[in-house]
Amino acid sequence: MNFFKKRNKGEESEVDYSIDYESLEGHSNRFTVRCLLITYFFMAFMWVMNLLGIFIVDKGLMNYGFFLLSFLVLLLIAICKLVGYNKPWLKYVIIIFAVLMTDVLAVVLTYHIVIASVLPLIYAIQYSDKKLLFFSYGMSVIGIFASVMAGYYFGLCDANMVLLTTGPLKDYVDANGVAHFGPVNANPWLTLPLFYAFPRSVILLALIPVLLHVSNGMAMRELRGLYLQRISEIDDMTQLYNKNKYLQMVKDTYPKVDKIGVVFWDVNGLKETNDTLGHVMGDKLIASIADSIRGFTNDKCRAYRIGGDEFILICEGENELKMNEIANEWKKKVEELNLTSEIPLSAAIGYAAGEGKNIGAVIKLADDRMYANKVEQKKQRQ
Repeated sequence: MNFFKKRNKGEESEVDYSIDYESLEGHSNRFTVRCLLITYFFMAFMWVMNLLGIFIVDKGLMNYGFFLLSFLVLLLIAICKLVGYNKPWLKYVIIIFAVLMTDVLAVVLTYHIVIASVLPLIYAIQYSDKKLLFFSYGMSVIGIFASVMAGYYFGLCDANMVLLTTGPLKDYVDANGVAHFGPVNANPWLTLPLFYAFPRSVILLALIPVLLHVSNGMAMRELRGLYLQRISEIDDMTQLYNKNKYLQMVKDTYPKVDKIGVVFWDVNGLKETNDTLGHVMGDKLIASIADSIRGFTNDKCRAYRIGGDEFILICEGENELKMNEIANEWKKKVEELNLTSEIPLSAAIGYAAGEGKNIGAVIKLADDRMYANKVEQKKQRQ
Protein backbone atom coordinates (compact mmCIF):
# COMPACT_ATOMS: atom_id res chain seq x y z
CA MET A 1 0.00 0.00 0.00
CA ASN A 2 1.28 3.45 -0.95
CA PHE A 3 1.50 6.01 1.88
CA PHE A 4 3.28 8.73 -0.10
CA LYS A 5 1.59 12.10 -0.59
CA LYS A 6 0.07 13.55 -3.73
CA ARG A 7 0.08 17.27 -4.43
CA ASN A 8 -2.12 18.95 -7.01
CA LYS A 9 -1.10 21.49 -9.59
CA GLY A 10 -4.14 22.57 -11.53
CA GLU A 11 -5.61 19.42 -13.01
CA GLU A 12 -2.38 17.46 -12.56
CA SER A 13 -1.45 15.37 -9.56
CA GLU A 14 2.19 14.94 -8.61
CA VAL A 15 3.76 12.47 -6.21
CA ASP A 16 6.14 14.16 -3.76
CA TYR A 17 7.11 10.93 -1.95
CA SER A 18 6.87 12.24 1.62
CA ILE A 19 4.83 10.20 4.09
CA ASP A 20 1.08 10.75 3.89
CA TYR A 21 -0.12 10.50 7.49
CA GLU A 22 -3.70 11.08 6.41
CA SER A 23 -3.61 7.92 4.32
CA LEU A 24 -2.01 6.06 7.22
CA GLU A 25 -4.91 7.07 9.45
CA GLY A 26 -7.34 6.07 6.72
CA HIS A 27 -5.72 2.63 6.68
CA SER A 28 -6.07 2.43 10.48
CA ASN A 29 -9.71 3.52 10.23
CA ARG A 30 -10.46 0.71 7.79
CA PHE A 31 -8.74 -1.81 10.06
CA THR A 32 -10.70 -0.66 13.12
CA VAL A 33 -14.00 -0.86 11.22
CA ARG A 34 -13.09 -4.39 10.11
CA CYS A 35 -12.40 -5.31 13.75
CA LEU A 36 -15.79 -3.94 14.76
CA LEU A 37 -17.40 -5.99 12.00
CA ILE A 38 -15.69 -9.10 13.37
CA THR A 39 -17.11 -8.23 16.82
CA TYR A 40 -20.54 -7.90 15.23
CA PHE A 41 -20.24 -11.29 13.49
CA PHE A 42 -19.32 -12.93 16.80
CA MET A 43 -22.46 -11.41 18.30
CA ALA A 44 -24.45 -12.69 15.31
CA PHE A 45 -23.01 -16.16 15.89
CA MET A 46 -24.01 -16.06 19.57
CA TRP A 47 -27.46 -14.79 18.59
CA VAL A 48 -27.98 -17.74 16.21
CA MET A 49 -26.71 -20.22 18.82
CA ASN A 50 -29.14 -18.73 21.31
CA LEU A 51 -32.03 -19.03 18.85
CA LEU A 52 -31.14 -22.71 18.41
CA GLY A 53 -31.23 -23.22 22.18
CA ILE A 54 -27.54 -24.07 22.46
CA PHE A 55 -26.94 -20.91 24.47
CA ILE A 56 -29.45 -20.20 27.23
CA VAL A 57 -29.56 -16.41 27.50
CA ASP A 58 -33.01 -14.82 27.43
CA LYS A 59 -34.00 -14.54 23.75
CA GLY A 60 -35.48 -11.09 24.22
CA LEU A 61 -32.17 -9.79 25.57
CA MET A 62 -30.19 -11.34 22.73
CA ASN A 63 -32.59 -9.96 20.12
CA TYR A 64 -32.31 -6.51 21.65
CA GLY A 65 -28.51 -6.63 21.62
CA PHE A 66 -28.18 -8.09 18.14
CA PHE A 67 -30.55 -5.66 16.43
CA LEU A 68 -29.09 -2.63 18.22
CA LEU A 69 -25.58 -3.72 17.19
CA SER A 70 -26.83 -4.19 13.62
CA PHE A 71 -28.14 -0.62 13.61
CA LEU A 72 -24.84 0.78 14.92
CA VAL A 73 -22.78 -1.18 12.39
CA LEU A 74 -24.94 -0.08 9.45
CA LEU A 75 -24.82 3.55 10.61
CA LEU A 76 -21.01 3.46 10.99
CA ILE A 77 -20.52 1.93 7.53
CA ALA A 78 -22.86 4.54 6.03
CA ILE A 79 -20.84 7.37 7.62
CA CYS A 80 -17.54 5.92 6.39
CA LYS A 81 -18.88 5.46 2.87
CA LEU A 82 -20.32 8.97 2.84
CA VAL A 83 -17.23 10.89 4.01
CA GLY A 84 -14.42 8.45 3.12
CA TYR A 85 -11.91 6.90 5.50
CA ASN A 86 -9.26 9.63 5.39
CA LYS A 87 -11.06 12.41 7.25
CA PRO A 88 -8.96 13.41 10.31
CA TRP A 89 -11.99 13.48 12.62
CA LEU A 90 -13.36 10.10 11.54
CA LYS A 91 -11.15 8.17 13.97
CA TYR A 92 -12.95 9.85 16.87
CA VAL A 93 -16.31 8.85 15.42
CA ILE A 94 -15.14 5.27 15.00
CA ILE A 95 -13.92 5.12 18.60
CA ILE A 96 -17.30 6.43 19.77
CA PHE A 97 -18.99 3.64 17.85
CA ALA A 98 -16.52 1.12 19.31
CA VAL A 99 -17.48 2.28 22.82
CA LEU A 100 -21.19 2.19 21.99
CA MET A 101 -20.94 -1.34 20.59
CA THR A 102 -18.99 -2.46 23.67
CA ASP A 103 -21.63 -0.86 25.89
CA VAL A 104 -24.45 -2.66 24.10
CA LEU A 105 -22.69 -5.98 24.68
CA ALA A 106 -22.01 -5.04 28.32
CA VAL A 107 -25.64 -4.10 28.96
CA VAL A 108 -27.00 -7.30 27.42
CA LEU A 109 -24.42 -9.84 28.62
CA THR A 110 -23.11 -8.01 31.74
CA TYR A 111 -20.47 -10.20 33.45
CA HIS A 112 -19.81 -12.27 30.30
CA ILE A 113 -18.35 -9.30 28.48
CA VAL A 114 -16.40 -7.33 31.14
CA ILE A 115 -13.06 -7.74 29.35
CA ALA A 116 -14.47 -6.11 26.19
CA SER A 117 -14.19 -2.67 27.81
CA VAL A 118 -10.48 -2.62 26.91
CA LEU A 119 -11.13 -2.98 23.15
CA PRO A 120 -11.61 0.75 22.34
CA LEU A 121 -8.25 1.51 23.98
CA ILE A 122 -6.56 -1.21 21.95
CA TYR A 123 -8.07 0.19 18.76
CA ALA A 124 -6.82 3.67 19.69
CA ILE A 125 -3.13 2.77 20.11
CA GLN A 126 -2.63 2.12 16.40
CA TYR A 127 -3.06 5.84 15.62
CA SER A 128 -0.25 8.38 15.75
CA ASP A 129 -2.55 10.87 17.52
CA LYS A 130 -1.99 10.06 21.21
CA LYS A 131 -4.91 12.28 22.23
CA LEU A 132 -7.15 9.61 20.78
CA LEU A 133 -6.08 7.14 23.48
CA PHE A 134 -7.15 9.52 26.25
CA PHE A 135 -10.34 10.33 24.36
CA SER A 136 -11.01 6.60 24.13
CA TYR A 137 -10.39 6.21 27.86
CA GLY A 138 -12.76 9.05 28.71
CA MET A 139 -15.50 7.62 26.49
CA SER A 140 -14.90 4.15 27.93
CA VAL A 141 -15.26 5.39 31.51
CA ILE A 142 -18.57 7.04 30.66
CA GLY A 143 -19.61 3.82 28.91
CA ILE A 144 -18.62 1.66 31.88
CA PHE A 145 -20.72 3.65 34.33
CA ALA A 146 -23.67 3.74 31.92
CA SER A 147 -23.49 0.04 31.01
CA VAL A 148 -23.11 -1.09 34.64
CA MET A 149 -26.32 0.71 35.61
CA ALA A 150 -28.22 -0.23 32.45
CA GLY A 151 -27.04 -3.83 32.70
CA TYR A 152 -28.24 -4.05 36.29
CA TYR A 153 -31.78 -2.99 35.44
CA PHE A 154 -32.22 -4.25 31.86
CA GLY A 155 -29.48 -6.78 31.07
CA LEU A 156 -28.60 -10.33 32.01
CA CYS A 157 -28.90 -10.60 35.79
CA ASP A 158 -25.56 -10.47 37.56
CA ALA A 159 -26.23 -12.08 40.93
CA ASN A 160 -23.11 -10.51 42.39
CA MET A 161 -24.50 -7.04 41.69
CA VAL A 162 -27.90 -7.96 43.07
CA LEU A 163 -26.68 -9.61 46.28
CA LEU A 164 -23.34 -7.81 46.77
CA THR A 165 -21.47 -10.96 47.75
CA THR A 166 -18.22 -10.11 49.50
CA GLY A 167 -16.88 -13.47 50.73
CA PRO A 168 -15.95 -16.93 49.42
CA LEU A 169 -18.47 -19.57 48.36
CA LYS A 170 -18.52 -21.28 51.79
CA ASP A 171 -20.05 -18.13 53.30
CA TYR A 172 -23.19 -18.55 51.18
CA VAL A 173 -23.57 -22.32 50.66
CA ASP A 174 -24.19 -24.76 53.54
CA ALA A 175 -23.00 -28.34 53.88
CA ASN A 176 -26.06 -29.62 52.04
CA GLY A 177 -25.26 -27.50 48.98
CA VAL A 178 -28.11 -25.04 49.59
CA ALA A 179 -27.38 -21.37 48.92
CA HIS A 180 -28.35 -18.74 51.49
CA PHE A 181 -28.17 -15.08 50.54
CA GLY A 182 -29.21 -11.97 52.36
CA PRO A 183 -31.31 -9.09 51.07
CA VAL A 184 -30.82 -7.66 47.59
CA ASN A 185 -28.75 -4.56 46.92
CA ALA A 186 -30.55 -1.77 48.72
CA ASN A 187 -28.78 1.16 47.03
CA PRO A 188 -27.53 0.18 43.55
CA TRP A 189 -26.97 3.81 42.46
CA LEU A 190 -24.28 4.07 45.12
CA THR A 191 -22.84 0.57 45.33
CA LEU A 192 -22.61 -0.26 41.62
CA PRO A 193 -20.63 2.85 40.59
CA LEU A 194 -18.44 2.48 43.68
CA PHE A 195 -17.79 -1.27 43.62
CA TYR A 196 -18.05 -2.07 39.90
CA ALA A 197 -17.72 0.92 37.54
CA PHE A 198 -14.98 2.73 39.46
CA PRO A 199 -12.60 -0.28 39.85
CA ARG A 200 -12.97 -1.14 36.15
CA SER A 201 -12.18 2.46 35.21
CA VAL A 202 -9.05 2.39 37.42
CA ILE A 203 -7.91 -0.85 35.80
CA LEU A 204 -8.25 0.76 32.35
CA LEU A 205 -6.33 3.81 33.59
CA ALA A 206 -3.51 1.54 34.79
CA LEU A 207 -3.25 0.11 31.27
CA ILE A 208 -2.64 3.47 29.62
CA PRO A 209 1.15 3.72 30.27
CA VAL A 210 1.62 0.23 28.81
CA LEU A 211 -0.61 1.05 25.84
CA LEU A 212 1.27 4.31 25.22
CA HIS A 213 4.56 2.41 25.21
CA VAL A 214 3.14 -0.15 22.78
CA SER A 215 1.71 2.66 20.62
CA ASN A 216 5.06 4.47 20.44
CA GLY A 217 6.82 1.23 19.52
CA MET A 218 4.28 0.51 16.79
CA ALA A 219 4.64 4.04 15.39
CA MET A 220 8.44 3.82 15.31
CA ARG A 221 8.36 0.45 13.55
CA GLU A 222 5.80 1.68 11.05
CA LEU A 223 7.76 4.82 10.24
CA ARG A 224 10.96 2.83 9.95
CA GLY A 225 9.22 0.44 7.58
CA LEU A 226 7.97 3.34 5.47
CA TYR A 227 11.44 4.89 5.46
CA LEU A 228 13.00 1.62 4.32
CA GLN A 229 10.31 1.28 1.67
CA ARG A 230 11.03 4.81 0.51
CA ILE A 231 14.79 4.42 0.20
CA SER A 232 14.32 1.07 -1.56
CA GLU A 233 11.91 2.57 -4.13
CA ILE A 234 12.88 6.24 -4.55
CA ASP A 235 15.83 7.72 -6.42
CA ASP A 236 17.50 10.10 -3.99
CA MET A 237 18.56 12.74 -6.53
CA THR A 238 15.32 13.09 -8.47
CA GLN A 239 12.74 11.80 -5.95
CA LEU A 240 11.22 9.70 -8.73
CA TYR A 241 10.85 5.94 -8.43
CA ASN A 242 14.12 4.07 -8.97
CA LYS A 243 15.05 1.08 -11.08
CA ASN A 244 14.26 -1.43 -8.30
CA LYS A 245 10.67 -0.19 -8.19
CA TYR A 246 10.54 -0.16 -12.00
CA LEU A 247 11.67 -3.78 -12.28
CA GLN A 248 9.22 -4.88 -9.59
CA MET A 249 6.28 -3.13 -11.28
CA VAL A 250 7.21 -4.48 -14.72
CA LYS A 251 7.38 -8.00 -13.30
CA ASP A 252 4.41 -8.05 -10.92
CA THR A 253 1.94 -5.27 -11.75
CA TYR A 254 1.95 -4.04 -15.33
CA PRO A 255 1.45 -7.47 -16.97
CA LYS A 256 -1.93 -7.65 -15.18
CA VAL A 257 -3.08 -4.26 -16.56
CA ASP A 258 -5.27 -4.23 -19.66
CA LYS A 259 -3.62 -1.29 -21.48
CA ILE A 260 -0.23 0.33 -20.91
CA GLY A 261 1.30 3.54 -22.24
CA VAL A 262 5.05 4.30 -22.08
CA VAL A 263 7.17 7.40 -22.63
CA PHE A 264 10.97 6.96 -22.69
CA TRP A 265 13.54 9.75 -22.24
CA ASP A 266 17.32 9.85 -22.67
CA VAL A 267 18.89 13.10 -21.48
CA ASN A 268 21.07 14.90 -24.00
CA GLY A 269 24.40 16.45 -23.13
CA LEU A 270 24.96 14.93 -19.68
CA LYS A 271 28.58 13.92 -20.36
CA GLU A 272 29.41 17.28 -21.94
CA THR A 273 27.84 19.13 -19.01
CA ASN A 274 29.81 17.06 -16.50
CA ASP A 275 33.04 17.57 -18.44
CA THR A 276 32.69 21.32 -19.05
CA LEU A 277 30.58 22.62 -16.17
CA GLY A 278 31.18 20.00 -13.48
CA HIS A 279 29.14 17.24 -11.91
CA VAL A 280 27.11 19.67 -9.82
CA MET A 281 25.64 21.14 -13.00
CA GLY A 282 25.27 17.63 -14.42
CA ASP A 283 23.24 16.66 -11.38
CA LYS A 284 21.20 19.83 -11.84
CA LEU A 285 20.50 18.85 -15.46
CA ILE A 286 19.22 15.43 -14.34
CA ALA A 287 17.10 16.97 -11.57
CA SER A 288 15.62 19.56 -13.94
CA ILE A 289 14.61 16.91 -16.47
CA ALA A 290 13.12 14.87 -13.65
CA ASP A 291 11.11 17.91 -12.51
CA SER A 292 9.79 18.39 -16.03
CA ILE A 293 8.59 14.78 -16.08
CA ARG A 294 7.14 14.80 -12.56
CA GLY A 295 4.23 16.99 -13.62
CA PHE A 296 2.81 14.08 -15.64
CA THR A 297 2.69 11.66 -12.71
CA ASN A 298 -0.52 10.70 -10.91
CA ASP A 299 -2.16 7.62 -9.45
CA LYS A 300 -2.06 5.84 -12.81
CA CYS A 301 1.16 7.29 -14.28
CA ARG A 302 4.46 6.60 -12.49
CA ALA A 303 7.85 8.02 -13.46
CA TYR A 304 11.10 6.10 -12.92
CA ARG A 305 14.78 6.91 -13.24
CA ILE A 306 16.14 3.66 -14.64
CA GLY A 307 19.64 4.77 -15.55
CA GLY A 308 22.05 7.66 -15.10
CA ASP A 309 20.34 9.71 -17.81
CA GLU A 310 17.30 7.56 -18.66
CA PHE A 311 13.72 8.07 -17.48
CA ILE A 312 10.52 6.27 -18.22
CA LEU A 313 6.88 7.13 -17.58
CA ILE A 314 4.44 4.20 -17.51
CA CYS A 315 0.71 4.92 -17.51
CA GLU A 316 -2.01 2.36 -16.79
CA GLY A 317 -5.09 2.33 -19.02
CA GLU A 318 -3.75 4.76 -21.64
CA ASN A 319 -3.42 4.51 -25.44
CA GLU A 320 -0.81 5.75 -27.88
CA LEU A 321 -2.76 8.94 -28.61
CA LYS A 322 -2.52 9.92 -24.95
CA MET A 323 1.19 9.13 -24.80
CA ASN A 324 1.76 11.27 -27.90
CA GLU A 325 -0.10 14.07 -26.15
CA ILE A 326 2.12 13.71 -23.06
CA ALA A 327 5.26 13.74 -25.22
CA ASN A 328 4.18 16.93 -27.02
CA GLU A 329 3.19 18.64 -23.77
CA TRP A 330 6.57 17.72 -22.29
CA LYS A 331 8.39 19.26 -25.27
CA LYS A 332 6.47 22.52 -24.81
CA LYS A 333 7.22 22.48 -21.11
CA VAL A 334 10.98 22.08 -21.73
CA GLU A 335 10.92 24.96 -24.23
CA GLU A 336 9.43 27.17 -21.53
CA LEU A 337 11.96 25.99 -18.92
CA ASN A 338 14.86 26.71 -21.29
CA LEU A 339 13.92 30.39 -21.30
CA THR A 340 15.20 30.71 -17.71
CA SER A 341 17.40 27.61 -17.21
CA GLU A 342 21.13 28.00 -16.49
CA ILE A 343 21.85 24.97 -18.63
CA PRO A 344 20.11 23.80 -21.82
CA LEU A 345 17.53 21.10 -21.13
CA SER A 346 17.10 18.50 -23.81
CA ALA A 347 16.29 14.80 -24.14
CA ALA A 348 15.49 12.30 -26.83
CA ILE A 349 11.96 10.96 -26.41
CA GLY A 350 9.94 8.00 -27.64
CA TYR A 351 6.55 6.60 -26.75
CA ALA A 352 4.41 3.52 -27.35
CA ALA A 353 1.31 1.80 -26.03
CA GLY A 354 -0.11 -1.70 -25.97
CA GLU A 355 -1.41 -4.47 -23.76
CA GLY A 356 -0.01 -4.89 -20.27
CA LYS A 357 0.82 -8.52 -20.88
CA ASN A 358 3.22 -7.30 -23.57
CA ILE A 359 4.86 -4.68 -21.34
CA GLY A 360 8.37 -5.73 -22.39
CA ALA A 361 7.59 -5.25 -26.07
CA VAL A 362 5.88 -1.90 -25.43
CA ILE A 363 8.90 -0.61 -23.51
CA LYS A 364 11.26 -1.83 -26.26
CA LEU A 365 9.21 -0.05 -28.92
CA ALA A 366 9.29 3.20 -26.92
CA ASP A 367 13.06 2.73 -26.42
CA ASP A 368 13.59 2.14 -30.16
CA ARG A 369 11.60 5.25 -31.00
CA MET A 370 13.58 7.22 -28.45
CA TYR A 371 16.83 6.05 -29.99
CA ALA A 372 15.57 7.00 -33.47
CA ASN A 373 14.68 10.45 -32.12
CA LYS A 374 18.18 10.76 -30.64
CA VAL A 375 19.76 9.96 -34.01
CA GLU A 376 17.50 12.54 -35.68
CA GLN A 377 18.42 15.17 -33.13
CA LYS A 378 22.15 14.56 -33.74
CA LYS A 379 21.64 15.02 -37.49
CA GLN A 380 19.83 18.29 -36.86
CA ARG A 381 22.71 19.57 -34.73
CA GLN A 382 25.32 18.74 -37.36
